[in-house]
Amino acid sequence: MARFVSFDAPNSVGTYPVAINDNTEIAGFSTDAANVSRGFVRKKNGSIAMFSVPNASSTTPAAIDSKGQVTGWYLDTSGTTGGRGFLRKADGTNVTFDPPGSNLTMPTSINPGGVITGFYGDANGPAHGFVRKANGSFITFNLANSSETAPFGINPSGAIAGQWADMNHHLHGFLRKANGTVATFDVLNAISTTPMVITPAGLVMGRYTDLAGNPQCFVRQPNGAIVAITIPNASSATAVDINPAGDIVGVWVDGTGGLHSFLRQANGSITPLNVPNATYTQPVGITSNSEIAGYYRDANGVHGFIRQ
Repeated sequence: MARFVSFDAPNSVGTYPVAINDNTEIAGFSTDAANVSRGFVRKKNGSIAMFSVPNASSTTPAAIDSKGQVTGWYLDTSGTTGGRGFLRKADGTNVTFDPPGSNLTMPTSINPGGVITGFYGDANGPAHGFVRKANGSFITFNLANSSETAPFGINPSGAIAGQWADMNHHLHGFLRKANGTVATFDVLNAISTTPMVITPAGLVMGRYTDLAGNPQCFVRQPNGAIVAITIPNASSATAVDINPAGDIVGVWVDGTGGLHSFLRQANGSITPLNVPNATYTQPVGITSNSEIAGYYRDANGVHGFIRQ
């Protein structure tokens, strides 16, 4: 039977995991009494290493790779208006980075080769895509006829999934292969389409907005077929992660506005995710072995969890 293990980052008033890798290492951030954000990595044995990027006023991880490297963004103490990118290596050293000309850098995903994707802003617009290679060099890109390009996930082969906005600011999905070729797509009858994660086999998971204006979940198969995911009794649902087997975790809203969390296995079966005595449970990631990380709220605050 699955069990929940709760944890708190040291000296925190809130603990917020953001991602988990297949070694059961969890990356996230915590807030203290002064509402300052610091990063953390929780090892499989339960030990927690706190970190801050040097000269940062806040540090916010976004993703962790299979080697324990963490990427995310930080705000520096110089008063820079936008976030800047960082890579925390497994040995604890930090590397900061920005694509050329960036005034806002938002890394979103890192693959096992240490390749990072995300988006950045500059004088020409708020969102352009970037790829930071393991050697530190950059590739930047924009989709044709787009006003914004925002990558959200990268897989081991370097394929990237994300969203782009056309000149009328309507949001669509894209899949960019490592060689730079791009396929765009939309969920049928969707107002907007936002891919979030891409698996090693090229399965893309994300969310879309239906004609009623509610967020819903979808999966795009490697052959391009798109399947809308239905959660029973949900007025809306948001998927947050998918593992290589096709198991999905996310949250859904019922007809009265109540919030719930779910695990949807690839065979379509759905299991509720509720930390005992929690008023709210938010999953953030799922491993190949279906271990789930996230955070929850109870009478004493916000805490991290892993479901094993």
